[in-house]
Amino acid sequence: MQPTDSPDALLSATTRCIARRVAGEKGPATALRSVLELIDNDEAELALDDLARVIEYFRIPILRREYDQLITAATRLNSLDSLLETGIERLAGA
Repeated sequence: MQPTDSPDALLSATTRCIARRVAGEKGPATALRSVLELIDNDEAELALDDLARVIEYFRIPILRREYDQLITAATRLNSLDSLLETGIERLAGA
């Protein structure tokens, strides 16, 4: 089990929050399960990249708090570029 402040735990918690909101939508829900599997397999950097692309592709609105958590996780993983390149900040609401 990862400590709660680890980037893996933060990324997992954020992904799960997003997944709960889109649970009824087959495409995004399936893609987000794949992201969680990557995190569970210690592939957090790849999971972060995939998560950003899933959010972008399906145009999933994310909360500002979730975006901030993703920035924190990306910073801790030294993977900020993979998050910023997708431009998902525009999908972050209040």
